[in-house]
Amino acid sequence: MPTDPQLWLLQATDTAYPSGAYAHSFGLEEMVESCSVRTAQDLEDFLEKQILPALLTFEIPFFAHAHAAAVSGDHKELLDLDQELDAWRIPAELRDASRRIGSQRLNLLVQLDSSPMILRHQELTPRSHHLIVSALELSGLPLAQAARAVAFQSIAGLTAASMKLMRIGQTSCQLIARRTLINLGEKIDDSLSQPVDGWFNPLLEIASLRHARAHARLFIS
Repeated sequence: MPTDPQLWLLQATDTAYPSGAYAHSFGLEEMVESCSVRTAQDLEDFLEKQILPALLTFEIPFFAHAHAAAVSGDHKELLDLDQELDAWRIPAELRDASRRIGSQRLNLLVQLDSSPMILRHQELTPRSHHLIVSALELSGLPLAQAARAVAFQSIAGLTAASMKLMRIGQTSCQLIARRTLINLGEKIDDSLSQPVDGWFNPLLEIASLRHARAHARLFIS
């Protein structure tokens, strides 16, 4: 970790940080295309009823395990968790998106903070999943703070994508993001100690599968 973890947190979560996430909608594009998400209210419902449960029951508890492994320098556990994520990401498009973003963040991390831990991880698995790389990036921060950064990136990425896909303004997106993050903030601490439990969301998975075969698309995923 850089000397000042707080400043590093701001840099790593800044929209100018070239993680490649801007090129992905994680299934939202197909949800809009199929008219499942059409309005600002639809977007807020989508975040509250589909994205938040996935974050709280799977992403955040899983990140907690990865963060602990990164803090302890347990390369084997990180590799095992990275492989396990392949089983959880059922659509190939979502698996590829996760590894694309993860590998891009890892490459940049090697240039910004070439610690032995980071270099060894890149040597072992250069195309790591995003959650695993995020755990390495934020290992110098307390778990609760690091988990909030990961959750924030998910919500911010989807609201940013929505502005390219829907007739919705920046203010509306920020209001939706604010309400969603308040809801998340009230529940995230409890999820940190919960066992990993997959969130069954066939609608979003089917949307991702269809998106991979779309004749025209704005986002990679």
